[in-house]
Amino acid sequence: MTGTTVELQRWSLLGFSWTEAQTARVLLISLLAVAAVYVGLALTPSHYAMGLQYLGSHARPLLLSARPIRSDEWIVLTPLFQTAVRGGFSTFNQISPYHESLKGFWALPILDWSLVFKPQLWGFWVLPPAYAYSLYFAVLWTAFLAGYTILLRQFGADLWIAVFGAGCLFCSHLVQVWWTSHGATFAFAPWPIIAFLLPIRPWLKLPLLFWTCAVWVFGFVYPPFMIPAAFALGILLLAFRRDMITPANIAVAVSAIACLGISFVLYFSDLIQIMQATVYPGQRDIWGGGVNEMRLLAYLFPFFTTVRFSPLLATNECEVAVVSTLLPLTVLVFVSYRSLTETLRDNFVSFGVVGLGLILMLAWMTLPIPSSIGKILLWNKVQPGRMVWGFGLLFTISIIVSASRCTFVISKERIAFFLAIMVSTWFLSKAGFNWVPGYSYEKNPGALMRGYFEWVAIVPFVLSAGYVWYFGQPTRNSGRILFGSAFVSGAITFGMFNPFQQAFPIFDIPETPFLTALREQAKTNPNGWAVMPGMYGALFSGAGVPAINHTLTAPQLSFFRRVFPSMPEAAFNDAFNRYAHIIPTDVPEPRSPSPDQAWVPIKAFTTKIPG
Repeated sequence: MTGTTVELQRWSLLGFSWTEAQTARVLLISLLAVAAVYVGLALTPSHYAMGLQYLGSHARPLLLSARPIRSDEWIVLTPLFQTAVRGGFSTFNQISPYHESLKGFWALPILDWSLVFKPQLWGFWVLPPAYAYSLYFAVLWTAFLAGYTILLRQFGADLWIAVFGAGCLFCSHLVQVWWTSHGATFAFAPWPIIAFLLPIRPWLKLPLLFWTCAVWVFGFVYPPFMIPAAFALGILLLAFRRDMITPANIAVAVSAIACLGISFVLYFSDLIQIMQATVYPGQRDIWGGGVNEMRLLAYLFPFFTTVRFSPLLATNECEVAVVSTLLPLTVLVFVSYRSLTETLRDNFVSFGVVGLGLILMLAWMTLPIPSSIGKILLWNKVQPGRMVWGFGLLFTISIIVSASRCTFVISKERIAFFLAIMVSTWFLSKAGFNWVPGYSYEKNPGALMRGYFEWVAIVPFVLSAGYVWYFGQPTRNSGRILFGSAFVSGAITFGMFNPFQQAFPIFDIPETPFLTALREQAKTNPNGWAVMPGMYGALFSGAGVPAINHTLTAPQLSFFRRVFPSMPEAAFNDAFNRYAHIIPTDVPEPRSPSPDQAWVPIKAFTTKIPG
């Protein structure tokens, strides 16, 4: 057997035909080459330039802008990465006064046995920190693009439509705005299904399936996104690959999940007990309903609820997002309706399963369903606003798979219809929201002048139409051309949300007068820590300054009880038994003004604290 034959057989295991194997190989090599350049330049999508500004520096990203709204990354996650590196990868914080465990639901570069399930972090043991942090993000977006392409191919999608579809999903609004903190949740989600669908022997599939499941779960344990994704992927499996749901495969899956459960409990058992007893987030019991109906329109019209990235609804840039791509509108306008009808008729059961899954998730998002009912599917742990990820994942992948079985028509009439829809929805959203009480943050002139994403998104479609008419491309390539246009449109609009930030200043923080003064304050404080009014998250810990200002991902009740020994138990529990940003300020007693904040009196930390 020749080496070429062996390689082709390996590609065939992933769902690629022999004729597609060479193309897939070139695409993979190209993706890895881009990743190598990305890491060579130590690039990241981090918004940490905002943190540097808080620390008194004037650093800016190499390209695009750092955004305050991504504070859970630049004020918490990235500083915790810095803390772990400064502490020599210890499992405990060697800098903050709390000396809390760094073993948490975010995967950090700490040296313990869970590292085997965290391939995105392996670079920290062989590379300088700046390059390792760049590799961390490169692994995530490479795993995302490759993973969804392979999964789509396993579901029967055309190779190029799968490639462009995965790109559209990556550049979708929700994925981009949550990427820097939730990237592992999105990127590793398809790999357990990929492993499950491999036509290999059970004794090989079991460890592979267990490992891919563990990589996904240990990457970032965030149930509000993981539970909807698992449901959506399960529905897709039932819809498009029922042939693989065999007794042998079910036995392998149950065994892999059992191994995952044992590993999870062994690693997180102490943390689970602590967090379940917290006021926030442990005691949340969620009902369905509450997702704004206008927000759901963005599934069809991606820019309907935003002016660039600013929300037209009364919320913020992240909470307004759904899995917005131009794929649904592209299919509706350009598909051959005869081929679409035939595809739906020939795959009635498959799309019926998909429809049922979408209806169930839509109901949870919009109807006041009691948590006792949602508990059946663990949805009582999923805020309806987070269900938009699972809904969008199921919706988008189903569109990509169905489009691969259809033909498309690019004509002057259809291009004109597409332009008309884009123009009308631009006007209705940018101007129309001003007519609805309680909605828009921006009035007509500002919204109309700044809301140009629709116009930018049109350009690739017009260019593609010109290419087709000039060269007379056959209809069979039209779907690929249109999906490529949708990908480019997403990349030049929502794909511009995160900056290109070099990691060098992240791990070699410029010394500023503010940081120098902070270090001096820590030296003169009788307890050896700094206390600064305001919210700084974990920035000081990341910069190597022991400070009361911090973000505690798990409560540190014993520490605060030493500081406030006479505080009533109920008030103490409410103030400190939570995930919280610790914010010193001018208050007489500690209190929690919001679920993730704990305000503490500055004076309590300026005198010597007993033992």
